[in-house]
Amino acid sequence: MQTIPDGSRPIVMTEIDQFGGAERSVVALSRWLRQQGSPNHVVVYYDRCNLAKHATHPLEVVELKPASSPRNKIAALGRYFRHHPTPKPLLSGYQPALHATLAGMRGFHVLMHDTPSLFGDLDVRNAKAKLRIAVSNRIIGHGLRTGGNTIVTSEYLRSECRKDFSVDAKIVRMGGLGPTSATPHIRPVEQQLRMFSVCRIEANKRIDWILRSLAQLEQAETPLSARIDWRLDLAGSGSLIPSLQAMAQNLGIGNRIHFHGFVSDQDLDRLFSQTHLFLMPAVQGYGIPAIESLQRGIPVLLHRESGVSDILLNTPWATVMSGGEDHMTTALRSAIDAVIEGKHHTIAQPHLPTEDEWAEQVATLCDWL
Repeated sequence: MQTIPDGSRPIVMTEIDQFGGAERSVVALSRWLRQQGSPNHVVVYYDRCNLAKHATHPLEVVELKPASSPRNKIAALGRYFRHHPTPKPLLSGYQPALHATLAGMRGFHVLMHDTPSLFGDLDVRNAKAKLRIAVSNRIIGHGLRTGGNTIVTSEYLRSECRKDFSVDAKIVRMGGLGPTSATPHIRPVEQQLRMFSVCRIEANKRIDWILRSLAQLEQAETPLSARIDWRLDLAGSGSLIPSLQAMAQNLGIGNRIHFHGFVSDQDLDRLFSQTHLFLMPAVQGYGIPAIESLQRGIPVLLHRESGVSDILLNTPWATVMSGGEDHMTTALRSAIDAVIEGKHHTIAQPHLPTEDEWAEQVATLCDWL
């Protein structure tokens, strides 16, 4: 195992399978700390996505590589922090908080990206699964109440932390994690309306809602395509892509829906540069893509169940929908009308948190400065 300098700030992720929002936030925090002259490193069980390759700075990753059972993982985490007791670590997520508490660690800090309500549909879980979550919540709550700070991104997550763990979390709004050079760019709709969404193609992202709503707009008395030519681009990998492609074909809009799969940063920037409206009806703890879109001057449609909606409720730059799928078509029509008419261009954007603001507040709460 590599030698870690004294005073290096540890950030714990346990298992990394792919590069998503939590991983991006950890890389951003690490970069900011390094810019302040604060050494730091990431501790994981397994790093299956080569986290360092996604960083623009030298990123130190300590891979513990325990045997696969939970008991061995927890034991490996405990051993590591018995040898590195200070500074107190920052844990990224629910599983690290659970394992750290079981390993006997105390006084740690946690970035709680998601709580159990965002793991899936609790109503369809069996009694055994619900009991397991309830027990895990009690264990985590004990660890969270031993002196460290619990940090969340939204009012919703703070409320869930009170309910699940009996702790008062600190809200720190996360900034956009796209290129810092991204600046708002006015994109009037001319010959074609371009809509875009980027996410892991999973059920909770509600891509099916988008497809069915677009089909309804096409089936209206005045079809959407009679008003303006349009297309939807979707970036991101996921097992649901084939079934959603089939759905688009069955709905009669398959020629307008384009699944790109995983895309490079360069291709992602290209897709954003062509976009007039970003769609994000997902259930999620925060929703960084909405911030990134607004930074680029692209209005967004999102659900109130996305944490970032807290700061986007009163601006024409965002259409915030509530309720179930039956509200989606009306919200989408409203968002499209606003974009075609350019209503958002007449109003200044709301203040958007920046990556550096977020990192500084997190580091301060961890007493790392």
